[in-house]
Amino acid sequence: MRKNILYTVALVSLFVLSACGDFDELNNDPKQPVDVPANSVFLAGEKNLVDVYTTSIWTSSPFRVLAQTWTQVANINEARYQFVSNSAPTGWWDRIYTTALSNLSEAKSLYAKENLPEPVRKNKELITDILEVYAFHLLVNTYGDIPYTEALNRTIPFPKYDDAKTVTYDLITRLDQAIAGLDVSASSFGNADQIYRGDVTKWKKFAATLKLKLALLIADTDPSTAQTKVAEAVQSGVFSSSADNATFKYIAGVVANSNPLWQDLVNSTYAIYYAPSNFFVNTLVTLNDPRLPILFTKDKSDAYSGGIPGEGGVKENLSGFSSYWLGAETPGVLLDYTETSFLLAEAVERGFAVGGGTAESYYNQAIKASIAGFGGTEEAAATYLDQPAVKYSTATGDWRRKIGYQKWIAFANRNWDSWTEIRRLGHPNINEVNPPVNAASAFPLRFYYPPTEQNSNFAHWNEAVTKLPQSKDEVTAKLFWLK
Repeated sequence: MRKNILYTVALVSLFVLSACGDFDELNNDPKQPVDVPANSVFLAGEKNLVDVYTTSIWTSSPFRVLAQTWTQVANINEARYQFVSNSAPTGWWDRIYTTALSNLSEAKSLYAKENLPEPVRKNKELITDILEVYAFHLLVNTYGDIPYTEALNRTIPFPKYDDAKTVTYDLITRLDQAIAGLDVSASSFGNADQIYRGDVTKWKKFAATLKLKLALLIADTDPSTAQTKVAEAVQSGVFSSSADNATFKYIAGVVANSNPLWQDLVNSTYAIYYAPSNFFVNTLVTLNDPRLPILFTKDKSDAYSGGIPGEGGVKENLSGFSSYWLGAETPGVLLDYTETSFLLAEAVERGFAVGGGTAESYYNQAIKASIAGFGGTEEAAATYLDQPAVKYSTATGDWRRKIGYQKWIAFANRNWDSWTEIRRLGHPNINEVNPPVNAASAFPLRFYYPPTEQNSNFAHWNEAVTKLPQSKDEVTAKLFWLK
Protein backbone atom coordinates (compact mmCIF):
# COMPACT_ATOMS: atom_id res chain seq x y z
CA MET A 1 0.00 0.00 0.00
CA ARG A 2 1.29 3.44 -0.87
CA LYS A 3 0.79 5.01 2.51
CA ASN A 4 3.61 7.48 3.03
CA ILE A 5 2.21 10.93 3.65
CA LEU A 6 3.48 12.98 0.77
CA TYR A 7 3.87 16.48 2.15
CA THR A 8 4.79 17.67 -1.34
CA VAL A 9 1.24 16.90 -2.46
CA ALA A 10 -0.09 19.34 0.09
CA LEU A 11 2.48 22.00 -0.68
CA VAL A 12 1.90 21.84 -4.43
CA SER A 13 -1.80 22.29 -3.76
CA LEU A 14 -1.01 25.21 -1.47
CA PHE A 15 0.85 27.09 -4.19
CA VAL A 16 -1.86 26.39 -6.76
CA LEU A 17 -4.79 27.24 -4.53
CA SER A 18 -3.31 30.34 -3.00
CA ALA A 19 -2.70 31.73 -6.48
CA CYS A 20 -6.40 32.57 -6.69
CA GLY A 21 -8.23 35.16 -4.66
CA ASP A 22 -11.00 32.74 -3.67
CA PHE A 23 -8.48 30.65 -1.78
CA ASP A 24 -7.04 33.39 0.38
CA GLU A 25 -7.26 33.96 4.14
CA LEU A 26 -5.91 30.52 4.86
CA ASN A 27 -5.24 31.28 8.50
CA ASN A 28 -6.62 33.23 11.42
CA ASP A 29 -3.35 34.83 12.47
CA PRO A 30 -0.77 35.69 9.78
CA LYS A 31 1.84 36.17 12.50
CA GLN A 32 1.70 32.44 13.22
CA PRO A 33 3.36 30.86 10.15
CA VAL A 34 2.54 27.31 11.21
CA ASP A 35 -1.14 28.14 10.68
CA VAL A 36 -0.58 28.57 6.94
CA PRO A 37 0.59 25.00 6.26
CA ALA A 38 -1.97 23.49 8.65
CA ASN A 39 -4.93 25.11 6.92
CA SER A 40 -3.44 24.60 3.49
CA VAL A 41 -2.79 20.93 4.09
CA PHE A 42 -6.41 20.59 5.18
CA LEU A 43 -7.57 22.40 2.05
CA ALA A 44 -5.41 20.14 -0.10
CA GLY A 45 -7.00 17.08 1.49
CA GLU A 46 -10.49 18.49 1.07
CA LYS A 47 -9.91 19.43 -2.56
CA ASN A 48 -8.22 16.14 -3.44
CA LEU A 49 -11.15 14.24 -1.96
CA VAL A 50 -13.70 16.20 -3.98
CA ASP A 51 -11.53 15.96 -7.10
CA VAL A 52 -11.33 12.16 -7.09
CA TYR A 53 -15.05 11.91 -6.37
CA THR A 54 -15.90 14.30 -9.22
CA THR A 55 -13.49 13.34 -12.00
CA SER A 56 -14.43 11.14 -14.95
CA ILE A 57 -10.95 9.69 -15.45
CA TRP A 58 -11.23 5.94 -16.05
CA THR A 59 -7.96 5.31 -14.22
CA SER A 60 -9.70 6.03 -10.91
CA SER A 61 -13.37 7.01 -11.21
CA PRO A 62 -15.34 5.26 -13.98
CA PHE A 63 -18.54 5.20 -11.94
CA ARG A 64 -20.72 7.25 -14.30
CA VAL A 65 -19.88 4.65 -16.93
CA LEU A 66 -20.72 1.75 -14.60
CA ALA A 67 -24.03 3.39 -13.69
CA GLN A 68 -24.70 4.10 -17.39
CA THR A 69 -25.27 7.79 -16.95
CA TRP A 70 -22.39 8.00 -19.41
CA THR A 71 -20.73 5.38 -21.51
CA GLN A 72 -17.56 5.01 -23.52
CA VAL A 73 -17.56 5.14 -27.30
CA ALA A 74 -13.83 4.44 -27.52
CA ASN A 75 -11.43 2.78 -25.09
CA ILE A 76 -14.47 0.88 -23.87
CA ASN A 77 -12.86 -1.28 -21.20
CA GLU A 78 -14.74 0.06 -18.19
CA ALA A 79 -18.08 -0.04 -20.02
CA ARG A 80 -17.46 -3.80 -20.34
CA TYR A 81 -16.34 -4.14 -16.70
CA GLN A 82 -12.77 -4.80 -17.72
CA PHE A 83 -10.55 -2.92 -15.29
CA VAL A 84 -7.15 -4.48 -15.95
CA SER A 85 -6.00 -2.16 -18.74
CA ASN A 86 -6.56 1.15 -16.95
CA SER A 87 -6.62 -0.16 -13.36
CA ALA A 88 -9.32 2.03 -11.85
CA PRO A 89 -9.20 -0.10 -8.67
CA THR A 90 -5.60 1.00 -8.18
CA GLY A 91 -6.26 4.64 -9.01
CA TRP A 92 -9.28 4.99 -6.71
CA TRP A 93 -7.39 3.35 -3.84
CA ASP A 94 -4.20 5.36 -4.33
CA ARG A 95 -5.82 8.74 -4.81
CA ILE A 96 -7.99 8.48 -1.73
CA TYR A 97 -5.25 7.11 0.51
CA THR A 98 -2.28 9.16 -0.67
CA THR A 99 -3.72 12.50 -1.74
CA ALA A 100 -6.85 12.86 0.39
CA LEU A 101 -6.47 10.86 3.60
CA SER A 102 -2.75 11.48 3.91
CA ASN A 103 -3.22 15.26 3.72
CA LEU A 104 -6.12 15.20 6.17
CA SER A 105 -4.11 13.10 8.60
CA GLU A 106 -1.12 15.41 8.27
CA ALA A 107 -3.33 18.45 8.86
CA LYS A 108 -4.64 16.95 12.10
CA SER A 109 -1.10 16.49 13.35
CA LEU A 110 -0.41 20.19 12.80
CA TYR A 111 -3.35 21.71 14.66
CA ALA A 112 -1.77 21.12 18.07
CA LYS A 113 1.14 23.34 17.03
CA GLU A 114 -1.12 26.28 16.24
CA ASN A 115 -1.79 29.09 18.69
CA LEU A 116 -5.56 28.62 18.77
CA PRO A 117 -8.30 28.65 21.39
CA GLU A 118 -9.12 25.09 22.41
CA PRO A 119 -12.69 25.11 20.97
CA VAL A 120 -11.36 26.24 17.57
CA ARG A 121 -8.66 23.58 17.55
CA LYS A 122 -11.17 20.90 18.50
CA ASN A 123 -13.59 22.03 15.77
CA LYS A 124 -10.82 21.81 13.20
CA GLU A 125 -9.88 18.31 14.33
CA LEU A 126 -13.47 17.10 14.25
CA ILE A 127 -14.24 18.61 10.83
CA THR A 128 -11.11 16.98 9.47
CA ASP A 129 -12.22 13.71 11.05
CA ILE A 130 -15.63 14.01 9.35
CA LEU A 131 -13.88 14.26 5.97
CA GLU A 132 -11.74 11.26 6.90
CA VAL A 133 -14.93 9.33 7.64
CA TYR A 134 -16.27 10.31 4.23
CA ALA A 135 -13.06 9.18 2.53
CA PHE A 136 -12.97 5.85 4.36
CA HIS A 137 -16.63 5.21 3.57
CA LEU A 138 -15.75 5.50 -0.12
CA LEU A 139 -13.01 2.93 0.31
CA VAL A 140 -14.71 0.38 2.54
CA ASN A 141 -17.86 0.42 0.42
CA THR A 142 -15.86 -0.05 -2.76
CA TYR A 143 -13.54 -2.89 -1.76
CA GLY A 144 -14.74 -4.51 1.48
CA ASP A 145 -12.04 -5.05 4.11
CA ILE A 146 -9.46 -2.25 3.93
CA PRO A 147 -6.46 -0.91 5.84
CA TYR A 148 -8.03 1.36 8.45
CA THR A 149 -6.69 1.40 12.00
CA GLU A 150 -3.10 1.15 10.74
CA ALA A 151 -3.58 2.82 7.36
CA LEU A 152 -2.21 6.26 8.21
CA ASN A 153 0.51 5.17 10.62
CA ARG A 154 3.86 5.97 9.01
CA THR A 155 5.66 3.44 11.16
CA ILE A 156 3.66 0.51 9.76
CA PRO A 157 4.71 -0.16 6.15
CA PHE A 158 2.29 -3.07 5.65
CA PRO A 159 -0.97 -2.22 7.41
CA LYS A 160 -3.49 -4.89 8.29
CA TYR A 161 -6.91 -4.99 6.65
CA ASP A 162 -9.79 -4.33 9.04
CA ASP A 163 -13.16 -6.03 8.76
CA ALA A 164 -15.51 -3.99 6.54
CA LYS A 165 -18.47 -4.20 8.89
CA THR A 166 -16.34 -3.20 11.87
CA VAL A 167 -14.95 -0.25 9.91
CA THR A 168 -18.41 0.92 8.87
CA TYR A 169 -19.77 0.79 12.42
CA ASP A 170 -16.70 2.63 13.68
CA LEU A 171 -17.25 5.35 11.06
CA ILE A 172 -20.75 5.86 12.45
CA THR A 173 -19.29 6.08 15.96
CA ARG A 174 -16.81 8.72 14.79
CA LEU A 175 -19.70 10.73 13.38
CA ASP A 176 -21.47 10.43 16.74
CA GLN A 177 -18.39 11.86 18.40
CA ALA A 178 -18.11 14.69 15.89
CA ILE A 179 -21.77 15.66 16.25
CA ALA A 180 -21.45 15.69 20.05
CA GLY A 181 -18.11 17.49 20.06
CA LEU A 182 -18.50 20.30 17.54
CA ASP A 183 -18.91 23.69 19.17
CA VAL A 184 -21.18 25.82 16.98
CA SER A 185 -20.33 28.92 19.02
CA ALA A 186 -16.66 28.70 18.00
CA SER A 187 -15.00 29.15 14.62
CA SER A 188 -12.85 26.75 12.61
CA PHE A 189 -11.12 27.14 9.23
CA GLY A 190 -12.65 30.23 7.67
CA ASN A 191 -11.89 30.47 3.95
CA ALA A 192 -9.44 27.57 4.08
CA ASP A 193 -12.57 25.41 4.00
CA GLN A 194 -13.94 25.68 0.46
CA ILE A 195 -17.10 23.69 1.26
CA TYR A 196 -18.63 25.57 4.18
CA ARG A 197 -16.16 28.41 4.81
CA GLY A 198 -15.63 27.07 8.30
CA ASP A 199 -19.32 27.16 9.27
CA VAL A 200 -19.42 24.67 12.16
CA THR A 201 -23.22 24.45 12.15
CA LYS A 202 -23.12 23.33 8.52
CA TRP A 203 -20.49 20.72 9.27
CA LYS A 204 -22.60 19.36 12.13
CA LYS A 205 -25.50 18.96 9.69
CA PHE A 206 -23.13 17.29 7.22
CA ALA A 207 -22.05 14.79 9.89
CA ALA A 208 -25.66 14.02 10.81
CA THR A 209 -26.63 13.56 7.17
CA LEU A 210 -23.66 11.30 6.48
CA LYS A 211 -24.68 9.31 9.55
CA LEU A 212 -28.20 8.97 8.10
CA LYS A 213 -26.65 7.70 4.88
CA LEU A 214 -24.42 5.12 6.58
CA ALA A 215 -27.25 3.97 8.82
CA LEU A 216 -29.43 3.18 5.81
CA LEU A 217 -26.49 1.43 4.16
CA ILE A 218 -26.70 -1.27 6.85
CA ALA A 219 -30.51 -1.31 7.04
CA ASP A 220 -30.97 -4.56 5.11
CA THR A 221 -28.56 -6.52 7.31
CA ASP A 222 -28.99 -4.77 10.67
CA PRO A 223 -32.37 -2.99 10.72
CA SER A 224 -32.37 -2.49 14.49
CA THR A 225 -29.11 -0.54 14.59
CA ALA A 226 -30.07 1.28 11.42
CA GLN A 227 -33.36 2.42 12.91
CA THR A 228 -31.64 3.74 16.04
CA LYS A 229 -28.96 5.60 14.12
CA VAL A 230 -31.43 7.05 11.63
CA ALA A 231 -33.51 8.47 14.48
CA GLU A 232 -30.41 9.90 16.13
CA ALA A 233 -29.23 11.49 12.90
CA VAL A 234 -32.58 13.15 12.25
CA GLN A 235 -32.74 14.36 15.83
CA SER A 236 -29.26 15.90 15.46
CA GLY A 237 -30.43 17.83 12.40
CA VAL A 238 -29.87 16.66 8.83
CA PHE A 239 -29.93 18.83 5.70
CA SER A 240 -33.17 20.81 5.53
CA SER A 241 -32.69 22.69 2.24
CA SER A 242 -30.32 22.93 -0.71
CA ALA A 243 -28.53 25.70 1.14
CA ASP A 244 -26.98 22.93 3.22
CA ASN A 245 -25.43 21.14 0.22
CA ALA A 246 -21.78 20.18 0.61
CA THR A 247 -20.44 21.78 -2.57
CA PHE A 248 -16.82 22.56 -3.32
CA LYS A 249 -16.53 25.88 -5.15
CA TYR A 250 -14.39 25.32 -8.24
CA ILE A 251 -13.19 28.38 -10.13
CA ALA A 252 -11.98 29.27 -13.60
CA GLY A 253 -8.62 30.82 -14.41
CA VAL A 254 -6.24 28.26 -12.92
CA VAL A 255 -6.62 24.81 -14.49
CA ALA A 256 -5.97 22.89 -11.27
CA ASN A 257 -8.70 24.84 -9.48
CA SER A 258 -11.33 24.21 -12.17
CA ASN A 259 -13.96 21.50 -12.11
CA PRO A 260 -12.36 18.13 -12.94
CA LEU A 261 -14.96 17.44 -15.63
CA TRP A 262 -13.96 20.66 -17.38
CA GLN A 263 -10.35 19.57 -17.04
CA ASP A 264 -11.19 16.13 -18.49
CA LEU A 265 -13.61 17.03 -21.27
CA VAL A 266 -12.63 20.57 -22.29
CA ASN A 267 -9.05 21.19 -21.32
CA SER A 268 -8.01 17.63 -22.18
CA THR A 269 -8.87 15.08 -24.85
CA TYR A 270 -11.11 12.73 -22.90
CA ALA A 271 -14.32 14.12 -24.42
CA ILE A 272 -13.76 12.00 -27.51
CA TYR A 273 -14.11 8.82 -25.45
CA TYR A 274 -17.38 9.58 -23.69
CA ALA A 275 -21.03 9.99 -24.65
CA PRO A 276 -24.36 9.86 -22.82
CA SER A 277 -25.63 6.33 -22.27
CA ASN A 278 -28.54 5.24 -24.43
CA PHE A 279 -30.31 3.80 -21.40
CA PHE A 280 -30.07 7.01 -19.41
CA VAL A 281 -31.10 9.23 -22.32
CA ASN A 282 -33.98 6.96 -23.31
CA THR A 283 -35.24 6.86 -19.74
CA LEU A 284 -35.32 10.65 -19.57
CA VAL A 285 -37.03 10.85 -22.96
CA THR A 286 -39.69 8.34 -21.90
CA LEU A 287 -40.38 10.25 -18.68
CA ASN A 288 -40.46 13.68 -20.38
CA ASP A 289 -37.79 14.62 -17.87
CA PRO A 290 -37.07 18.39 -17.79
CA ARG A 291 -33.43 17.66 -16.94
CA LEU A 292 -32.81 16.09 -20.37
CA PRO A 293 -32.14 19.34 -22.31
CA ILE A 294 -30.26 20.74 -19.34
CA LEU A 295 -27.81 17.83 -19.33
CA PHE A 296 -27.43 16.97 -23.02
CA THR A 297 -27.48 18.51 -26.48
CA LYS A 298 -29.46 17.10 -29.40
CA ASP A 299 -27.87 14.88 -32.03
CA LYS A 300 -27.71 15.52 -35.79
CA SER A 301 -31.28 14.28 -36.19
CA ASP A 302 -32.54 16.90 -33.74
CA ALA A 303 -33.28 14.21 -31.18
CA TYR A 304 -31.61 12.81 -28.08
CA SER A 305 -29.53 9.67 -28.32
CA GLY A 306 -26.80 7.87 -26.42
CA GLY A 307 -24.20 5.22 -26.97
CA ILE A 308 -24.74 1.53 -26.31
CA PRO A 309 -22.53 0.43 -23.39
CA GLY A 310 -19.79 -1.91 -24.49
CA GLU A 311 -20.38 -1.45 -28.18
CA GLY A 312 -18.32 1.61 -28.98
CA GLY A 313 -19.27 3.73 -31.97
CA VAL A 314 -19.12 7.17 -33.48
CA LYS A 315 -19.58 9.96 -30.98
CA GLU A 316 -20.53 12.52 -33.63
CA ASN A 317 -23.84 10.75 -34.27
CA LEU A 318 -24.94 11.02 -30.65
CA SER A 319 -26.09 13.67 -28.21
CA GLY A 320 -23.34 15.59 -26.48
CA PHE A 321 -22.73 16.94 -22.99
CA SER A 322 -24.18 20.35 -22.20
CA SER A 323 -22.48 23.31 -20.61
CA TYR A 324 -23.67 21.97 -17.25
CA TRP A 325 -20.97 19.29 -17.38
CA LEU A 326 -18.43 21.42 -19.19
CA GLY A 327 -18.41 24.49 -16.97
CA ALA A 328 -15.10 25.23 -15.29
CA GLU A 329 -16.95 26.53 -12.24
CA THR A 330 -19.51 23.73 -11.86
CA PRO A 331 -19.10 22.76 -8.19
CA GLY A 332 -18.23 19.34 -6.89
CA VAL A 333 -20.87 17.83 -4.59
CA LEU A 334 -20.20 15.37 -1.76
CA LEU A 335 -23.65 15.34 -0.16
CA ASP A 336 -26.87 17.22 -0.84
CA TYR A 337 -30.46 17.89 0.13
CA THR A 338 -31.78 15.83 -2.77
CA GLU A 339 -30.04 12.75 -1.40
CA THR A 340 -31.20 13.56 2.12
CA SER A 341 -34.84 13.67 1.02
CA PHE A 342 -34.56 10.36 -0.82
CA LEU A 343 -32.98 8.82 2.28
CA LEU A 344 -35.84 10.08 4.42
CA ALA A 345 -38.37 8.63 1.95
CA GLU A 346 -36.61 5.29 2.22
CA ALA A 347 -36.53 5.50 6.01
CA VAL A 348 -40.30 6.02 6.12
CA GLU A 349 -40.80 2.98 3.88
CA ARG A 350 -38.69 0.94 6.28
CA GLY A 351 -40.86 2.05 9.19
CA PHE A 352 -38.23 4.29 10.77
CA ALA A 353 -39.31 7.47 12.56
CA VAL A 354 -37.93 10.54 10.78
CA GLY A 355 -40.20 13.41 11.76
CA GLY A 356 -43.66 13.20 10.27
CA GLY A 357 -43.25 13.33 6.50
CA THR A 358 -44.54 10.61 4.22
CA ALA A 359 -42.45 8.63 1.76
CA GLU A 360 -44.27 10.42 -1.05
CA SER A 361 -43.66 13.89 0.38
CA TYR A 362 -39.93 13.24 0.81
CA TYR A 363 -39.76 11.67 -2.66
CA ASN A 364 -41.43 14.75 -4.18
CA GLN A 365 -39.16 17.00 -2.17
CA ALA A 366 -36.09 15.18 -3.50
CA ILE A 367 -37.16 15.42 -7.15
CA LYS A 368 -38.06 19.10 -6.85
CA ALA A 369 -34.66 19.83 -5.29
CA SER A 370 -32.88 17.86 -8.01
CA ILE A 371 -34.63 19.62 -10.87
CA ALA A 372 -34.03 23.01 -9.27
CA GLY A 373 -30.38 22.11 -8.67
CA PHE A 374 -29.88 21.35 -12.35
CA GLY A 375 -31.52 24.64 -13.30
CA GLY A 376 -35.11 23.55 -13.92
CA THR A 377 -38.21 25.45 -12.82
CA GLU A 378 -40.80 24.73 -10.15
CA GLU A 379 -43.43 24.46 -12.87
CA ALA A 380 -41.37 21.87 -14.74
CA ALA A 381 -40.93 19.85 -11.55
CA ALA A 382 -44.66 19.95 -10.79
CA THR A 383 -45.54 18.79 -14.30
CA TYR A 384 -42.98 16.02 -14.12
CA LEU A 385 -44.25 14.76 -10.76
CA ASP A 386 -47.83 14.75 -11.98
CA GLN A 387 -47.10 12.06 -14.58
CA PRO A 388 -48.38 8.57 -13.66
CA ALA A 389 -44.97 7.07 -14.46
CA VAL A 390 -43.33 9.41 -11.94
CA LYS A 391 -46.03 10.01 -9.30
CA TYR A 392 -45.19 8.01 -6.22
CA SER A 393 -48.61 6.42 -5.91
CA THR A 394 -48.69 5.19 -9.50
CA ALA A 395 -45.07 4.70 -10.61
CA THR A 396 -44.07 1.13 -11.44
CA GLY A 397 -42.74 -1.18 -8.78
CA ASP A 398 -42.07 -1.14 -5.06
CA TRP A 399 -40.39 1.65 -3.13
CA ARG A 400 -36.91 0.40 -4.02
CA ARG A 401 -37.66 0.72 -7.71
CA LYS A 402 -39.43 4.07 -7.46
CA ILE A 403 -36.75 5.67 -5.33
CA GLY A 404 -33.95 3.80 -7.09
CA TYR A 405 -34.80 5.06 -10.56
CA GLN A 406 -35.39 8.64 -9.50
CA LYS A 407 -32.26 8.67 -7.36
CA TRP A 408 -30.27 7.35 -10.33
CA ILE A 409 -31.54 10.21 -12.47
CA ALA A 410 -30.88 12.79 -9.75
CA PHE A 411 -27.38 11.37 -9.29
CA ALA A 412 -26.42 12.01 -12.92
CA ASN A 413 -23.35 13.86 -11.68
CA ARG A 414 -22.83 12.11 -8.35
CA ASN A 415 -20.40 9.57 -9.82
CA TRP A 416 -19.56 6.96 -7.13
CA ASP A 417 -22.97 7.33 -5.49
CA SER A 418 -24.82 6.71 -8.75
CA TRP A 419 -23.08 3.30 -8.93
CA THR A 420 -23.51 2.63 -5.22
CA GLU A 421 -27.25 3.26 -5.14
CA ILE A 422 -27.72 0.77 -7.97
CA ARG A 423 -25.80 -1.78 -5.92
CA ARG A 424 -27.71 -0.96 -2.75
CA LEU A 425 -31.29 -0.57 -3.99
CA GLY A 426 -31.04 -2.90 -6.98
CA HIS A 427 -32.48 -0.39 -9.45
CA PRO A 428 -32.04 0.16 -12.26
CA ASN A 429 -31.11 -3.50 -12.57
CA ILE A 430 -28.45 -3.07 -15.26
CA ASN A 431 -28.00 -6.84 -15.62
CA GLU A 432 -31.57 -7.09 -16.89
CA VAL A 433 -32.49 -3.77 -18.48
CA ASN A 434 -29.29 -2.86 -20.34
CA PRO A 435 -26.35 -5.26 -19.92
CA PRO A 436 -23.25 -4.03 -21.75
CA VAL A 437 -22.18 -5.69 -24.97
CA ASN A 438 -19.48 -8.30 -24.29
CA ALA A 439 -19.44 -7.58 -20.57
CA ALA A 440 -16.65 -9.34 -18.69
CA SER A 441 -18.95 -10.08 -15.76
CA ALA A 442 -22.28 -9.27 -14.22
CA PHE A 443 -22.73 -5.75 -12.83
CA PRO A 444 -19.77 -4.97 -10.54
CA LEU A 445 -20.61 -4.93 -6.84
CA ARG A 446 -17.11 -3.92 -5.75
CA PHE A 447 -13.61 -3.25 -7.03
CA TYR A 448 -10.95 -5.90 -6.73
CA TYR A 449 -7.92 -4.91 -4.67
CA PRO A 450 -5.04 -3.10 -6.41
CA PRO A 451 -2.50 -5.62 -7.77
CA THR A 452 0.19 -3.67 -5.91
CA GLU A 453 -1.40 -4.80 -2.64
CA GLN A 454 -0.99 -8.44 -3.60
CA ASN A 455 2.65 -7.80 -4.41
CA SER A 456 3.65 -5.56 -1.49
CA ASN A 457 1.23 -6.47 1.31
CA PHE A 458 0.51 -10.09 0.47
CA ALA A 459 -0.18 -11.53 3.92
CA HIS A 460 -2.83 -8.97 4.83
CA TRP A 461 -4.22 -8.88 1.29
CA ASN A 462 -4.58 -12.66 1.38
CA GLU A 463 -6.44 -12.53 4.70
CA ALA A 464 -8.93 -10.10 3.19
CA VAL A 465 -9.41 -12.18 0.05
CA THR A 466 -10.06 -15.38 1.97
CA LYS A 467 -13.05 -13.67 3.60
CA LEU A 468 -14.64 -12.92 0.24
CA PRO A 469 -17.17 -15.38 -1.26
CA GLN A 470 -15.29 -18.45 -2.52
CA SER A 471 -12.09 -16.65 -1.45
CA LYS A 472 -11.96 -14.88 -4.82
CA ASP A 473 -11.06 -11.23 -5.35
CA GLU A 474 -13.80 -10.61 -7.91
CA VAL A 475 -15.94 -7.61 -8.78
CA THR A 476 -19.15 -9.62 -8.37
CA ALA A 477 -18.44 -10.52 -4.73
CA LYS A 478 -21.04 -9.07 -2.36
CA LEU A 479 -20.09 -6.63 0.38
CA PHE A 480 -21.46 -7.26 3.87
CA TRP A 481 -24.41 -4.86 3.53
CA LEU A 482 -25.77 -6.56 0.42
CA LYS A 483 -28.29 -9.34 0.96
